[in-house]
Amino acid sequence: MSSATSRPVSSEFLFEEDFLRKLEYLVVVARKIFAGRIRAQRRTKRFGSGVQFADYRSYVQGDDFRYVDWNAYVRFEHLFLKLFEEEEDLHIYLLLDASRSMDFGEPRKFDYARRLAAAIGYIGLASLDRINVTPFAESLGRQLSTMRGKGQVFNLLRFLSRLEVMTQTDFGQALAKFAHQRHHHGLAVVISDFFDPAGYVRGLNCLRFNGFEVFAIQVLAHAESNPTELGDLRLLDVETSLGRNVTVNERLLRTYRARFSGFCDELKQFCLEREIGYVRATTSIPFDDLVLKMLRSGRFLQ
Repeated sequence: MSSATSRPVSSEFLFEEDFLRKLEYLVVVARKIFAGRIRAQRRTKRFGSGVQFADYRSYVQGDDFRYVDWNAYVRFEHLFLKLFEEEEDLHIYLLLDASRSMDFGEPRKFDYARRLAAAIGYIGLASLDRINVTPFAESLGRQLSTMRGKGQVFNLLRFLSRLEVMTQTDFGQALAKFAHQRHHHGLAVVISDFFDPAGYVRGLNCLRFNGFEVFAIQVLAHAESNPTELGDLRLLDVETSLGRNVTVNERLLRTYRARFSGFCDELKQFCLEREIGYVRATTSIPFDDLVLKMLRSGRFLQ
């Protein structure tokens, strides 16, 4: 259901000074919550000049002799190679829905989603993670190349402020294309309303099956989840511009709300059953409150 869309927020006000102060606060909170926890969960066993001894394995031809444990050889007359845990950078991919259905609400869903992407990206940059932003609709939009370090935050904000909504949604095609393009796996944060007649299953599964850890943030406008308009209305599909004349009464509103709630609950259950992180938010929730909730849940940016 659609009414007249709200006016887009200009880049001047999308990331105003107060917004930047909130980002700094979120970074401080993130550091306190995850101190010592992130590092321990980003190690993989490799041999070489790692940071911490992990295990042994038998030497095979071609291995580096520098990592042979000669004391073990004296004792067992067998060559063992030392394995170490090396810390790896976390790649965080922010997949931002830029389809026309995001151009709705007060505040506009697309503006809210961009603020969320900025907050998550800034926390990642401050943690020296590698951040990539990819808008999508029926295909992928122009991406912000992977970057690292807090000094990149203004490139991130500049990129997000210049984004515009694109075309209608093809969730499966867009996310499948993204998953097959990426050589480095990591955390894929999908920020979307998840509205697509073809569904979201193919897209999320493509990310999972290609080795990404997935976190879904469902962004909704209050007018979508709890409409109150009554009477003779013309409803427009914001993505296809197709219209339909309907007479809306209380019974029809109750039916709509139940189906809408069912759609959201199905998405949540789909995510829970597949160990996909999930958060639902209406745009009336301050973005920083939502990010704090995600951080404190213990499942985000770990």
